[in-house]
Amino acid sequence: MNGEATSRQEDRRFWILVVALEALVLLAAFRSPLLAAALAAAVGVFALLSLVVGTRRGTLLIGGFLVAVTLVLPGDIALQYRLPVGGGGVFIVDFLLVLLLASMALFVLVQGRLQMVESPLRLPIFLLLGWVMVAALNGYQRGNELKLILQDARSLSFYVLFFFVVILVTERRTILSFLRLLAVCVPMVFALGVLFAARGEGMAVGYVEVGVSRFPAPDDVFLMSSVMVASLLVVWPSARRRPKWLWGLLVISLLGLVLSFVRGNWVAFVASLFYLLLVLRVRERMRLVAGVLVLACLLTAGTAIVRPALLRSVVSRAVAVTAVGDRNVQWRLIENRAVGQQIKQSPILGNGLGKDYLFDWSRYGVKPYYKTYIHNDYYWFVHRLGFIGLGVFLWLALAYLLPWMRYRQTLPRDDPWLLGLVYGGRAMFVALLVVSISSPRLSAKQAVTVLALVMGLSEVALGLLRERAASAAEAVGSVTSEANESG
Repeated sequence: MNGEATSRQEDRRFWILVVALEALVLLAAFRSPLLAAALAAAVGVFALLSLVVGTRRGTLLIGGFLVAVTLVLPGDIALQYRLPVGGGGVFIVDFLLVLLLASMALFVLVQGRLQMVESPLRLPIFLLLGWVMVAALNGYQRGNELKLILQDARSLSFYVLFFFVVILVTERRTILSFLRLLAVCVPMVFALGVLFAARGEGMAVGYVEVGVSRFPAPDDVFLMSSVMVASLLVVWPSARRRPKWLWGLLVISLLGLVLSFVRGNWVAFVASLFYLLLVLRVRERMRLVAGVLVLACLLTAGTAIVRPALLRSVVSRAVAVTAVGDRNVQWRLIENRAVGQQIKQSPILGNGLGKDYLFDWSRYGVKPYYKTYIHNDYYWFVHRLGFIGLGVFLWLALAYLLPWMRYRQTLPRDDPWLLGLVYGGRAMFVALLVVSISSPRLSAKQAVTVLALVMGLSEVALGLLRERAASAAEAVGSVTSEANESG
């Protein structure tokens, strides 16, 4: 009876809300038909959202949609439609992120408790997000432009996706669903790059031959996917056949990586392979070395046959990685000096989010101007968040890369998806740590989205593998004990 009474009470509240909203639409119609139509549409949208917001499945769908939109939607489209706020705007990714946070909060309230997967990353990421809010307030008090403050905060706020995962992703099949989502996004990004290249939107770069340009697609996507797919293939058990689509995904990722002509990405990819050599088992190390040599030969031979100018451009661009006299390198050195001067003014707390600096490139005939973009992400962290913010981030990095090492020898090797995620997630992080010396990835929305998601997924995967290892050890101990008793 109590259940029926509660149900009737909830139905009554629902219909009261419906009548109130309809009355609001009617009142708006007297003032403006256009306003009434917009309000009616909003009511319809929220009615549909009410079916998914706050539920586990609905929250997972919102999170997956946010990841897909962030990775695939071209920047010019993503930033074209907005609601003006603070001199900037609220874009589709902002709306989706807020919707995701609201759905997560409602889900926790309905559950009546906050339950998360155990991870040493929880505290440093929570403190990092908290310090971002402090840095935003610091920037506002210092008079930094509100638009730039919100712009900086947007990218860093995507680290909250880690908590989205450790709260809601508890099963292996859910992990695999997100891996499939990421896998689908890579060829979609590559296809958009091909489309833009056909329209002549490739960017010219130095140390390449005439007619060769940079592939017009987000290069960080291909760096991260190359590392992840390579890790999956390396830890794959020898007795099981690797899916053919994984090889195709690796080829697409490596092509995008090479065609980006971002030398920092190439160095970062090599660094991630060295990291894998350190943490893999002997047989897997041999597999990695052999696979890299075979793929390098195949890609080199294929490029030499299809387009020799491209191969020569890749070689000359790679050799130029040590060219300190390069205009781009000098650009970065000037940046670092200008930013360093401002860091000295507030090294502990930083200058707050949204802080700009004077970029003086007059020696090259360019008039000095103010800018916010910093190629070296570590300078960016200290400049905006101070050494406190950088220290919290380094804590996060160490918490991700070190504690898991005590378990790696005991993890089951028969689940390549979970195992590859554990290894590949950390190798990908190493790649981003390296490339962020010359290209900001640790504070960029797209890379942070994938990084936070993969960190969460790899921690959940590590927990599932540890549980399996503990169960297996317990079973062996039980059998041994019974054998000793019978003997």
